[in-house]
Amino acid sequence: MGIQCAPMSLQSKPQVVIIGAGPAGMMLAYQLVTNDVPVRVLERHPDFEREFRGELIQPAALGALETLGLLPKLVERKIASPDIERRLFVGESRRVMVPGGKERGALISQAGFLQYLHELCGRHPHYQLDFGTAALQTIRENGRVVALKTRREGTEGRIDGDIFVDCSGRNSGLRKDVGLEVEATQLPADVVWLRFDFSDAPQALPEGVDVHMFGRGVVAVFFPTTRSRLQVAYSAPGDLGSLRKNIPELRRRLLPTVPSKLRPLVEAKLDEHTETQFLRVVVDRLERWHVPGLLFLGDAAHTMSPSGGQGLNLAIRDSVVAANHMLDALHAGQPIDEQVFQKIEAERRTEADMIQGMQTRVHRMVMAPMFVEHIMFTLLGAVLRLSKKASQGGQGAARVEPRYVVPVP
Repeated sequence: MGIQCAPMSLQSKPQVVIIGAGPAGMMLAYQLVTNDVPVRVLERHPDFEREFRGELIQPAALGALETLGLLPKLVERKIASPDIERRLFVGESRRVMVPGGKERGALISQAGFLQYLHELCGRHPHYQLDFGTAALQTIRENGRVVALKTRREGTEGRIDGDIFVDCSGRNSGLRKDVGLEVEATQLPADVVWLRFDFSDAPQALPEGVDVHMFGRGVVAVFFPTTRSRLQVAYSAPGDLGSLRKNIPELRRRLLPTVPSKLRPLVEAKLDEHTETQFLRVVVDRLERWHVPGLLFLGDAAHTMSPSGGQGLNLAIRDSVVAANHMLDALHAGQPIDEQVFQKIEAERRTEADMIQGMQTRVHRMVMAPMFVEHIMFTLLGAVLRLSKKASQGGQGAARVEPRYVVPVP
């Protein structure tokens, strides 16, 4: 359990600048701001309603939200739907075990979640969020990052700070700017995300997150999201960027993967007005997560495949560990320096590397013919049922708990 404590008062508090107002960035901002640390968040988009996102919070990340007191508030506001199961199928109906064991989590609207964290942070005068502000490159003095060159509404500027944390995701340009090496693995299937309005048929929406695998790399994921919408992730080998724009061909390839009860509705709703987004699937990791003055977290440090919805969950867990170590240092009267960054990376890197390894193995499995895929996942399920680690539901995830908890008002 976290420590229930009042915000600390320090003679000198560092200005923390966070790049990216996604789950990692806003969770870190919330934990620091509520502990009286000045935070400025830079977000290149104009608001939180900007793109398709994973929304399944798994047990390994739910615990932190419960400890912080956020989960009950999210449920109360109908931002989160608890007790949601992720189910795995080969074909339409042959169910197999989810790697890591049966799990029940929560579906959380990312836009609603981030807006709520912003609202809570906004009650503190030492918090600032700048929408529409892109971080272009770092400014360094004596080898240390001391400021960022930014662009807002076409005008370039400079933002200074004491500590910088890049949570801007897989497209972060600062990784190259500071010269960190990236180890990347291109996976064989990209993703087309689609979103359909089901407000006229909410009863047809799936109750959880259903993953259907059809062999040779074809995978389709279906889950409900806010405002009675159905979100679909279709993954397959080939040029999905072009497929997204070719509605007749997309319909021909997608519809056979849609469960029969959803198929007529999806067929009727799929047209040139359907919300879509293309995602190139890459698994990569930085050789080191930090340079003097700048720390990378979440997908900016270790880009995850959408497989298993792990990116969102690791982002939350990264932010909890980062806040713990930063606040440990400040409470001890010590600076947030390279030693603190090293502790954060050391605690989080093993799990991130392990999950990435699991994702690449699962991708190899889904590339097999469907009957082989069925056998492989069935055998995997049998092995996992005998595994104590699987029975404890953590996929080997280390326990992550916030150490500095300020009650939610």
